[in-house]
Amino acid sequence: MTNQKKYPGTPVYHNLSARKGRQATNSVTRQMRIPAEIERENQTRAFKAGLVLGIGIASLVFGLILWLWVVPTMDAAVATAQGMVS
Repeated sequence: MTNQKKYPGTPVYHNLSARKGRQATNSVTRQMRIPAEIERENQTRAFKAGLVLGIGIASLVFGLILWLWVVPTMDAAVATAQGMVS
């Protein structure tokens, strides 16, 4: 391990754990500084959740349309075609 930092002033997370002598984890909590940043992050999370929910509902509706309308119609068409061939 090098003693010289690439960017001076940055924290070092490669220290050994004091209790077990293992390398410490590099999980660092994010600090929120201003309320505008908190609000922006909340809006971003809400947008992502809404997008996932919207795509999920749209795919559910699409699946229901396929299952309840298209599949029976195609089954009837296939049965009619087989009846005409036989």
